[in-house]
Amino acid sequence: MRFFIGMLAALVALVTLTAYAAPVAGLYQVREELVSQDSAIRDAGLQQAFSTLVQRLTGRADAAQLPALASYQSDPQALISRYGYDGNTLIVNFDPPSVQSALRALNLPVWGTNRPAVLSWWMLEDEQGIRLVSDGQLDAQEFYSAAQYYGVPARLPLGDLDEQLLVSRDVLSQSAPILESAARYNADIVLIVHQQGEVEALNAQWQLWLGDERQQGQVNAATQAAVAREVYAQVNQRLAQRFAIKPGEGEALNVRVTGVDLERFVLVERLLEPFAAQLQTVSKDYVQWQMRSSAEQVRAQLALADLQEQAAPLLGQELSAADGAGAVSVSNNAEPGVQTLYFSW
Repeated sequence: MRFFIGMLAALVALVTLTAYAAPVAGLYQVREELVSQDSAIRDAGLQQAFSTLVQRLTGRADAAQLPALASYQSDPQALISRYGYDGNTLIVNFDPPSVQSALRALNLPVWGTNRPAVLSWWMLEDEQGIRLVSDGQLDAQEFYSAAQYYGVPARLPLGDLDEQLLVSRDVLSQSAPILESAARYNADIVLIVHQQGEVEALNAQWQLWLGDERQQGQVNAATQAAVAREVYAQVNQRLAQRFAIKPGEGEALNVRVTGVDLERFVLVERLLEPFAAQLQTVSKDYVQWQMRSSAEQVRAQLALADLQEQAAPLLGQELSAADGAGAVSVSNNAEPGVQTLYFSW
């Protein structure tokens, strides 16, 4: 048994994962634009960096203001591994284990580094007409920076001829063609934004699509940078409500996945990692994990890999699979009456 688990762990380490969820690089690094390197301004910048990081991880804009985090908010250096400057940009690197420990001590949900890729279909309308912000344009970096500031792994479309033909003022009410075209980007989520107005009076209406589920909102701000940041701040909040996890809370669940090869095994392992999932059984027919969470959150997480929930197999079929050759029981911690969720590709 130990040999099997050790061999599996070694293979997992060697696999290059092609996942739907995108690991967010630099999640624990925050960049704050300051007016100078004065010590008082620096201290305020460190406090703002802490507030930003806490929202990235919890989706709550007010979380850093909680009384239990007051000491960190006033002086976050105990959670900082290092900081420095690039011009007047303060670059703050936080220590992930220390931050996670502080948040979980408050029983706050934490959104991990594997996050759904968001295709951002952003249209700007002004007196000169309407255009699509596409990857490679000079102003694209402003949108990428705004998304990164709130920990959203954003992608912009290429803006080729086919996509330019989809640009219209009715995009929010006629979003189906955009959602269909988004399949080429392997994005989990589509963000559609229609921004209007002139300098100092900008308005952006947005829709967030996860499968057939739609959320929406709007933003008013004076600058393009402010609009982009606020849109992605709201996107962060909505997605964290769905994907941020409190490990160990909820009901005991078994999750059984069929059609698993090595690459898919690694993918599911990483998607279930935030739940502190324990591997139970590996067989030629399925792999099973056990964890504590809500069924809704597990379904949302596995949907990122296009896993489809299946009906429970008939009793005879389940016994046949369990007795199949090559089954390896990694744990015997199964509890009577524990709900089992069944998934397959």
